[in-house]
This record gives sequence, structure tokens and C-alpha cells, in this order.
Amino acid sequence: MIWLTWRQHRAAAYLFGGVFALLVVIVLITGHNIATLYQQLGVANCIAHPDRPNCDNVLGGFLDQVDPWVSALQWLNLLPALIGVLIGAPLVAHELEQGTHRLVWTQSVSRMRWLAVKLVALFGAVLLATALFTVLTTWWFTPLYTIRGNFIPSVFDFEGGVPLAYAAFALALGIAAGALLRRTIPAMVVTIADFLAVRLPVEFFLRPRYLPPLHTTTDALAMLGPQSASAFNTWQVDSGWADHLGQHISDVTVNQTCGDVQTKMQAFQCIHDHGIFFLSVYQPGDRLDLFQGIETAIFAALALALVALTIWWVRRRIS
Repeated sequence: MIWLTWRQHRAAAYLFGGVFALLVVIVLITGHNIATLYQQLGVANCIAHPDRPNCDNVLGGFLDQVDPWVSALQWLNLLPALIGVLIGAPLVAHELEQGTHRLVWTQSVSRMRWLAVKLVALFGAVLLATALFTVLTTWWFTPLYTIRGNFIPSVFDFEGGVPLAYAAFALALGIAAGALLRRTIPAMVVTIADFLAVRLPVEFFLRPRYLPPLHTTTDALAMLGPQSASAFNTWQVDSGWADHLGQHISDVTVNQTCGDVQTKMQAFQCIHDHGIFFLSVYQPGDRLDLFQGIETAIFAALALALVALTIWWVRRRIS
């Protein structure tokens, strides 16, 4: 069965392996360039001694060059979806379309053994590759962590066990869609649509609310000084202006109140005089591991449920 499974899916394996190798090369090259830039600009010295002259320009210049690469890397969030579409969806659907499953089941190979070998082989290969790639992207982001911390929304999806859970969910979703629909192309369409329908609400609606965010108010004049150490490694969910009771004040109101001054210092002095504070709504950095664990558990549970559905469907509903 292992040899047969390899023969049936080697084309997809070669494609996945080629894409994976290309991504590894790109991440290695760009990561080396970022690490070299980090050393050349002396970013580490500025972090250790932030009061040194020109450090603001050094950190700003480094981030200006790195941020475009960080934005480009966000496209890798679609990689689990592609795994589900290109590897998961055809796994069962292609055999059901061609009728080859009947030949296997009549050759002393039970349907459960047939399915189990496929699931173990593909899940093992995909999760191993995902784990290796997660180690690589964590290394890639390391210089950025020293400046912004590691609780960054754009980095969250590439850390810890979350990438493994995404990949497992996408693969299980594709396999289940293929088993239920019995057609490869419709299964691919359903996989990408359902993956996004789950993934996006979790990221933009559930994740910021795994725990109630904290609220702090800062005097306007204090904002003219250096950034507070407590702001490092926090995920800012929302921000704006508020009164002393913490009630939101719109930017329009603030501009109408203090918009006719000439300098930034005068503007912040005016805001201070009117009892207006800067409101920050954030998740502290010490919640990162908990948030990672919650999101990993969500997608791992969904993946297990989809695998269970596939097994039940193949045993009871496919002839």
C-alpha cells in the first residue's frame, strides 16, 4: 500500500517538494540579508543603548528596509490553503472519480487500511515540512523580535504550533471535501472557500478576544517622551483619544479643540489642558503562548473532526 500510495501521489509530492525547496531558498537568502543588515547598521548596539545619538534613524532605517519583506511573507498565509487544495482535495476524490478504489478494495486491502496509509503518509510529510519551515521563519523574524517583540499580528501565524494546526486543518478539509463531493475540482473550490471562511474570522474576530484586552490611558505630554518599556512586545488592538473616565473622544473632536495650534508641542499641551488622554487597548506579551495554544487547539480540533468525518464517510457511505 505504501508503494501504491507513492505511485499515485508522487506528482503532487514532487510539486510540493519543489515549491517547498524554492521557499526555503528564498527565506534563507532574505534572512541572511536581513541578519547582515542588522549587523551593519549596529541595531543591536542601539537596542542595548537606546540613548546613543542617531539610534532612532538606525532603527527606522532598518525597519524601512525589512517591512517590505515582512509584508511579502504574509502571502505564505495561503500556503496551508494550497496544501489542502493541491494535496488534500485530490487524495480521495481522484480515486473515486476514476473508480480505482474498487480495484484496491478487492485486492485484500480493506478500505480502512487503504485510507489509513494515505492519511498517515500525507499528514506525516506535510507536518514534518511545516515544522521545518516554522523553525526557518522563526529564525528569519528574530532580528525583528529584538525591536518589536514577538507578539506581532503579522508574525503570529508563523510561530509555535499554529502553522502545524493550520496545515493539518487545511489538509483534513481538502480530504473531507474530496470524500464527500467525489469530484476533484469542486472539492478544491470548497476547500479554499471553507478554509478562508474559518481562518479569517478566527484571525480578525476571535483572536483579539481570546482574553479581554487591557486598557491604559496616557497623558498627552507623556507621549512626547521616549516609548514606555511596558509598550514593548504588546499587541495593540485599538487606540484613540479618551476622557478621564475612559470614554472615547473622536479625532474630529480633538482636531476641532486643538487643531489651530502651530507646533506639535502646543497641540499636545492643548490636549493635556482639556483633560484628554491617549487610550491604548492591547494584549500584553505574556499572553502570547496562551493565545498560540488556544488557536492551535481550535484548528487541531477541527482537523481531527474532519478526519473522523472522512473515516466515517468512507466506511459507511462509499461503495
